[in-house]
Amino acid sequence: MEENYDDLVSKILKERKTGSGNRFEPPDIDVFQVGQKTVVNVEKFAKYINRPVVHISKFLMHELTAPGQVDETGKITLGGRFSKRVVMEKMDHYVKEYVICKQCGSPDTQMRKVDKNFFIKCLGCGAEYPVGRLK
Repeated sequence: MEENYDDLVSKILKERKTGSGNRFEPPDIDVFQVGQKTVVNVEKFAKYINRPVVHISKFLMHELTAPGQVDETGKITLGGRFSKRVVMEKMDHYVKEYVICKQCGSPDTQMRKVDKNFFIKCLGCGAEYPVGRLK
């Protein structure tokens, strides 16, 4: 009982599409206000998506055009008041830009920095491509 290559690929793709649910569900991010500042705890989120807190913080500061700082526990303090909804929208954008593979859509990626450039390597399909630099 031999199956040719195309039949096997079709069978795998069909089984993959009928798989149950989305296994990539990053943990919720805690966002709270302290006076005129917003504190965002991204420690668990950063570990889940396998990205450094510093990179996430630079992205948030750039996207929200807000000054900020990161402490050693993974909390980002941003100057200004931002709702949880706004922060979550920015984090969804971060995941699409810096986590999800552009070739196969897998969230199983690694980021590495070469000189001043960042590269994403997909652990699923093996694709490697550069991503935009953060200012």
